[in-house]
Amino acid sequence: MSTILVTGATDGIGLETALQLARLGHEVVLHGRDAEKAMLAADKVRQSVPNAQLQTACADLADLGKVVQMAQELNARLPRLDVLLHNAGVYMPARQLSADGFEMTMAVNYFAPFVLTRWLLPVLKPSADPRVVTVSSVAHQSGRIEFDNFNAEREFDAYSAYANSKLADTLFANALAHRETWLCSNSLHPGVIDTKLLHTGFNMKGDTLANGAHTSVYLATSSEVQGVTGRYFDDCRETQCSALAADHELDDALWRWTEHTLSDWLP
Repeated sequence: MSTILVTGATDGIGLETALQLARLGHEVVLHGRDAEKAMLAADKVRQSVPNAQLQTACADLADLGKVVQMAQELNARLPRLDVLLHNAGVYMPARQLSADGFEMTMAVNYFAPFVLTRWLLPVLKPSADPRVVTVSSVAHQSGRIEFDNFNAEREFDAYSAYANSKLADTLFANALAHRETWLCSNSLHPGVIDTKLLHTGFNMKGDTLANGAHTSVYLATSSEVQGVTGRYFDDCRETQCSALAADHELDDALWRWTEHTLSDWLP
């Protein structure tokens, strides 16, 4: 049995991912924005899996101080963490700033996973098979990394902000793979799934939540990908990420820039 933290586990793909992991017998830590939402999600999982081994954790991912607090609490509480599954994500129709003054899409989709991962490395290390799984998107192929417009200072376009954050996620997953070679770090496209994000951003219907969770669960648990790292997956198959996402010079530059930008919140 693995212990798996799923961010954004209170609805959509995250809740479905937690449910599938619980059905497989894993202990799941369900993250939510607040304690009430996380507990409600745990109750929903228990309705389907009465004997599920569940914990909850809460933090508003738009507030990096809260992310640090949650990570410190998990470090103190968990003897080990086997899988950190970055599922939470937002699509912002208009430019908003986070509690820390960052553009909200990038703050939640990229900065929060970066900070959370860095703080949770000590509790991942005791695992015999530590994995970090990052939910990206096929939209990363349209993304760009513009260090002088990272907070959409010059201009804001909702889709571009989302695509840029997902490119950053894929670059992060690849950089983590070659910086922390003792763990496996992979990213994925979950599919075009019927979620609040899809309705907000694209005003369309999508595939089932069950299919949307499938690749996340595969990368978190399958023995087929044990030891596989720095790869990008779609429908449980390794596929090619964009040329920008595969650029190791860019992932290294982004990592170093992010460390400098977020130094106040890193261990």
